[in-house]
Amino acid sequence: MSNGDSLRERGTALENQFFSSLDAKLLEELKAEVEAELAINHLARISGIQDQTVLTALTKLGVSPATFAALRVFPLVAVAWADGRLEKSERDLIEESVSKNAIEEGSPAMHLLESWLANKPGAELLGVWESYARSLIASLDQEEADLLKSTLVDEIQQVASASGGLLGWASISKGEHEVMNRIVAALTK
Repeated sequence: MSNGDSLRERGTALENQFFSSLDAKLLEELKAEVEAELAINHLARISGIQDQTVLTALTKLGVSPATFAALRVFPLVAVAWADGRLEKSERDLIEESVSKNAIEEGSPAMHLLESWLANKPGAELLGVWESYARSLIASLDQEEADLLKSTLVDEIQQVASASGGLLGWASISKGEHEVMNRIVAALTK
């Protein structure tokens, strides 16, 4: 074999390695793109948000469907337990919200929710949620933050009103008002 043939073979091998690496990189980019799209679609199902800009912003911030499920559901649970007990009507509304937002049976988010419905979460969890919500809201633009806030506030108001009070009067307790105010403050940009 001549020196020229050896050089040509090494060149071909280098070229093949280069294109193989390029193909692997392109495949990895395609895989990441598909995974991002799947995450956005799953987040859309769970969150009820259809605005692609908001969904993309959330996924770029590292908000997974499971994280968002906890973000969405915890305020409902916190308001429901604010007066020290979880009424059946409140539980039913929370479960309806969960089914609407496609939290999958057997998922970690569903196990977490079941735990919160069985036993009142510790007070420190509301503080952790507030901190996370404030950070997330600060990372979103005003329109995205307002959409997330209005969705969650509507849901917590429904849960707070669910128990009905005495003959329809005073349906939202003082404790529920306090928790609602904390949630609204954490969601305000």
